[in-house]
Amino acid sequence: MHDISLSELLSARGFVGENEIRALESLYRAKLTRPGKVRIAVNKITAVDEVLGAAFVRHCRKTDCTPSCSDARHPVRVSAQQCESCGGSDNRRAVEEMVAAMETAGWTKLLVAGGSPGTRDDLQKLCEGRLNLRFVTEDTAPNKKTIGGMLGWSDIAVIWTSTEISHKATDALRGAKVLRVPRRGVAALANAVRNRCMRNCNSGASR
Repeated sequence: MHDISLSELLSARGFVGENEIRALESLYRAKLTRPGKVRIAVNKITAVDEVLGAAFVRHCRKTDCTPSCSDARHPVRVSAQQCESCGGSDNRRAVEEMVAAMETAGWTKLLVAGGSPGTRDDLQKLCEGRLNLRFVTEDTAPNKKTIGGMLGWSDIAVIWTSTEISHKATDALRGAKVLRVPRRGVAALANAVRNRCMRNCNSGASR
């Protein structure tokens, strides 16, 4: 069975010094390891992350990433790359906020028209397992039947107006649930969706 250094595993997640000791104590209580052991089986890594995630909130120095007072977990200051909120990425933080806002609104299905293949892939990876995504791309049949069906499926639809997309496709995307985002980038899209969700929840209006 393959194993790795416990110290290296915890350090990679931002637990060093006193925080490493606290993390180990949590793992002892969960019976994932015991005092004196310096290595741990690779197949226990998922369980380790679950235990640590339930006990600690890792955050970087950014004000926006400061843990909420309502979070009962022990705060641990880490580098931006290890931060739960941003992961060193404005895109990641923005998507986290978008997902949370969509959950509050009761929305799970996002339709996106436009965007480069790379940008769409970035968004897909950041939303994987948490939102249902569909894309209107340059390969999508630009007719009302196809796109109308995709629009009907969605809870909210976004048109990246500054990216390459057929006018026929965007003409078919109309209605209260359609949001136009004039700026490029995942963070711009995520922030716009978040704001629409918040306005929807605050007003109590239907889509």
